[in-house]
Amino acid sequence: MLLFLFFLAFRPCLGYNVIRSEMYEAHNSHRRTWLVPELIESDDLSKDAEEYAMHLSTLNIPDQILYETAKERNVRVDHLDYPLSEPDNEFYTENICEFIKNECIYYWATEGAKSYAIEKERRTEVEQSLADKFSAITWKSTREMGVGWAPKDRSKRGGRKILVVRYNPAGNLPGEYEKNIEEPKFLEYFEMPTREDPDRWRNGSARLRYGLVDLQICIYLFVLTLRFIRKA
Repeated sequence: MLLFLFFLAFRPCLGYNVIRSEMYEAHNSHRRTWLVPELIESDDLSKDAEEYAMHLSTLNIPDQILYETAKERNVRVDHLDYPLSEPDNEFYTENICEFIKNECIYYWATEGAKSYAIEKERRTEVEQSLADKFSAITWKSTREMGVGWAPKDRSKRGGRKILVVRYNPAGNLPGEYEKNIEEPKFLEYFEMPTREDPDRWRNGSARLRYGLVDLQICIYLFVLTLRFIRKA
């Protein structure tokens, strides 16, 4: 029992809730820009998304070109090797990526917007995938989301992670785009605020960057946990 309590106390230091918190903030920052309702968390969607991320980590999928690497090389990529859980389901839309730095939503917002601006008939497979991810995070009638992630290789500390995000009600529905992506003029110049913006990291979220947590917080939790164990 004490071991379980110890794990619960230090789960934030392992980055689980920290990364999830960043994902929600990034999504809603994007949706505020597009003047669509912010998303709320669904525990059920998050639980299922985490289970599917853990499943994906067992498939030995080759390492994908990371989004930050693609930006450095000035190329557009997506992680097409990851299969959707249920492509034809009507309950949720699903976005998947592989990451080290927590850049997925920023990439879906910027490169996805550029891909969405391309006529559908002219999009490459990568551009279509990114356009779908962009419309999923922007879809006006979507109200809730769930976030799950898992280490791609548990033996590598600080290594690649697999992210699964699910959205409900489902977006990307034929015939529904015009009323759910209402500001196409944004597509020509849309940019998310950069994650290196000092103002962004000066507040409480500053220590959440790349899924890390401030060392002082972890030490504080450690001391509180030891006191609890001694009293027990």
